[in-house]
Amino acid sequence: MRRTTATLVGMGVLAFALAGCTPAISSEGGSTAAAPADAADADCVAAVTPAVEAAMEPSELVAPDAPLDLSALAGKSIWYITNSQNQFSTEMSTGVEEAGKAAGVDITVFDGQNSTSRYSEGINQAIAQGADGIILMAVQPAVVKEDLAAASAAGIKVLSTLNGDPDEPVADGTFGNLSADYTADGELMGQWALYDSGCAADVVVVQSSPVHVWDLAAKGIESAITGSGSSSTVKVLDIDPAKIATDTTSQLQTALQVDPDVNYVLPVWDSAMPYISPAIASSGGKAKVLAHDGISASLELIAAGKDQQGTVAMPPPGWIGWAAFDEVARAVTGAADPGYVIPTRLVTTENVGDGSVADVSPNYTDYQSAFTTAWSK
Repeated sequence: MRRTTATLVGMGVLAFALAGCTPAISSEGGSTAAAPADAADADCVAAVTPAVEAAMEPSELVAPDAPLDLSALAGKSIWYITNSQNQFSTEMSTGVEEAGKAAGVDITVFDGQNSTSRYSEGINQAIAQGADGIILMAVQPAVVKEDLAAASAAGIKVLSTLNGDPDEPVADGTFGNLSADYTADGELMGQWALYDSGCAADVVVVQSSPVHVWDLAAKGIESAITGSGSSSTVKVLDIDPAKIATDTTSQLQTALQVDPDVNYVLPVWDSAMPYISPAIASSGGKAKVLAHDGISASLELIAAGKDQQGTVAMPPPGWIGWAAFDEVARAVTGAADPGYVIPTRLVTTENVGDGSVADVSPNYTDYQSAFTTAWSK
C-alpha cells in the first residue's frame, strides 16, 4: 500500500531552553544540548541530535491529491465509533462531521464509553441501519472481531484508526490503518530526553499496555534509552486502564519517592497531565515532562511554561477526522486507498509559540480547503 507521510525538512534552526546545572554546548546547526558527562555520553548526544532537531520542524500538510466521486456518495452514511468522547476524540468527531457535510454524507457519532459491549452495540447498530462505512477510533479490532466480521459480510468498509503503527497488518474486517508511527514517536521521546539531559536521563515512562499504541510508544522510548550506550536509565509504569486517574498518580508518586533523581517523566498521552502534575509537584517538581498527542490543553501548558515541557504533536484532531472520512469515502466508492500516515512534530517551549494551530501546525491552518479542492478536481 502506498503511504503518504510528512517530510521533516531543515536541521537545527531551533534551540532548547535547558534547565539544570551543567553548561550547554551548541551543535553545528545551532541547537543547544546539555553538556555530556563523558565520552560515551558525548557520542550519545551526537547520535540523537539530528533526529531531535529535524523533528522540531513543522509537519508538512498531508492531503489528498486525487478527486473524490461525490456523486457516488449521495445517500451514503458513515459511522464514527470511538472508544470514548474525550477532548481529542470529540475534536476529531467534529472534523468527521465537517467533512461529511462538505461531501453530502450522513454522519453518525457513537460514543463507546470505554465499554467493549458498547463498541459491539455501535457496530451492530451501524449494520442494522445500513451504514456504508465505519471509522473505528481507538477501539482495538481484536475486541470486536465477530462484529467486524458481520460488518464485512454486510459490505461495510471499516477503517481502523489510532490502533497501531501504520505498517502493521490490516485487521480482519477492516481495510486499513490510519495512525501515527507510535514506535518511532516513542523513540523520538526517548531521544529528546537524552538530548535535553546530555544523555544523563533518569526516565520514568507512564503507559497502559492494554492500549496498543501506548505500549508501542513505551517500547520505542525504552529502545532509545537502553540502546543509547549512555548512563541513562528508564523505568516503565504500567497503569491499570480501569483506574487511570488513581493508578497514574499513585504509581508515579511511589516511583519518584523511590528514585528522587528522576529528571524526566514521559507519559505516552497528553491527557494524563491532570494526574502527572500533582505527582511531580508532591515530589518537589524537578522532573521535566514530555508526552504525546498535541491536544490543545497540553499546548497551552507548554506555551505558558507550566507543568509540561513538550509533546510529540499530531496535527489538529479535526484534520484526522477529515483524513479518516476521506479514506472511508474512497473505500465506499471503490477508489484507491491513499494510506495516510499521521505526521507528528516535536513541540517544546522553544517552538510552541502561543500554542495555536498557526504556530504549532502552520501548514494546517486551512486543511479543509485542501480536501475540498482535491475532491472537486
